[in-house]
Amino acid sequence: MSSNPQAAAAAAAPSGTGRPGTGVRGADAGTSGAYSVLDFLTEGENDVAGRQVAQLFSGYLYTPIAVAIVELGILGRLTGKALTAEEIAKEGGTDPDATARLLRAGMAVGLISGTEDGRFGLTAAGERLGPDAGRLGEMAVLWLEPIREAMAGLAEHVRTGPQVDPAAPGGFWDYLGSHPGEAVKFARAMGYATSRVPGALAAAGYRPPAASRVVDVGGNRGTMLAWLLKELPEAAGVIIDRPEAMATAPDFLGAAGVKERTELVPGSFFNEVPPGDLHLLSRVLHNWDDASVRRIAGNCAGASARGGSLVVIEYVLPSVPEPTVGHLMDVMMMVLYGGRERTLEQHRALIEPAGYELRRDFPVGAVNGGQPPLRVLEFSRT
Repeated sequence: MSSNPQAAAAAAAPSGTGRPGTGVRGADAGTSGAYSVLDFLTEGENDVAGRQVAQLFSGYLYTPIAVAIVELGILGRLTGKALTAEEIAKEGGTDPDATARLLRAGMAVGLISGTEDGRFGLTAAGERLGPDAGRLGEMAVLWLEPIREAMAGLAEHVRTGPQVDPAAPGGFWDYLGSHPGEAVKFARAMGYATSRVPGALAAAGYRPPAASRVVDVGGNRGTMLAWLLKELPEAAGVIIDRPEAMATAPDFLGAAGVKERTELVPGSFFNEVPPGDLHLLSRVLHNWDDASVRRIAGNCAGASARGGSLVVIEYVLPSVPEPTVGHLMDVMMMVLYGGRERTLEQHRALIEPAGYELRRDFPVGAVNGGQPPLRVLEFSRT
């Protein structure tokens, strides 16, 4: 991800998607570059700062429209074909007039294209969002009710600084536990977000420490474990996580060819962590407050012999603030989980007293050439 906020904002906004010669019109067809539906409030095309601000505040329109298009299955119905609003509504059991209005709004945000004879299709962005597993559309679940409410309350959170307990009744983990269907969607979204990490690790030249038993702590469907087991072909694997979080793990691990080498352990890593000589915490610690991180690290240390490895993958914050995705994630962790992103020094202060010593600090660059603050921190059991 670019560290330039103007470039990042431009990349996030849709661009013209009309298809010359086909009679298909997309959002802002015939124009180029990033735009927002609120650009009319700026001082013109050369008002870069104004356009950046407009893009920031167009999200309150863009996101709900995109989520509705995903949730209603419209992407799947339009894959490879063009349909009228009436046909889409009939297939999906939705109101025809409201469906037509949503589709036209989808054109405005760059996901839907339209023809002069009243048919709708997908733009390149709509095709990228995709209806299938492993596509960006899986991230739409991150607009779940608890996340919407938490982010809407950001200003009040900053004003009062309340402590968030995501495991308390009504907290985020309680919500997932009582909404198994949403929990599976959330697990898929997290799996998609993690799916890019192995490629980034490989591109950066990272190789895991030797191990015979790898324990993926809070490992979800096992995206990272599958990669590690391929890198360590003689090793066995274990995932410990909530049952609903591991619901898609058997299919995923089977498709990855490592199911027979993996054991699934439903449970809480606050209570017990299975023994192993490599424990993995991939973007787990940022969900929790400092006391919880100490407890997780202590449980891993208790399940590891001297010389064992603890591999931590996180959005490690720079010691001096700079514009990175890590700071955006830090705010979400604060209001949703009561967790936080941390600097290298903060990670060491929480993990090393449990019985570890930092052995390696490995920065990871993104596959697309950007430099998110993802780092691999390797600790050795002392």
